[in-house]
Amino acid sequence: MNDYRDYDETTEEQVEDALLGILRFGESIDNTVLANTQNALSYREDGVLTMNRGVVLQMADGTEFQITIVQSR
Repeated sequence: MNDYRDYDETTEEQVEDALLGILRFGESIDNTVLANTQNALSYREDGVLTMNRGVVLQMADGTEFQITIVQSR
């Protein structure tokens, strides 16, 4: 396992760009910053106190992101 200090800090913009690339254009996760995801947990698994559904991404560099899923229609 690589030490998280080997990576630059992941930003919100990078995660957003990665998700859009994967979902819109079928880009491989291996070609995005999401390749450095060490763990992905549901909100429930991570103990996030919310009624929403979502995912917590824990990155190799120590940053963490929450992606909330809200049905709009």
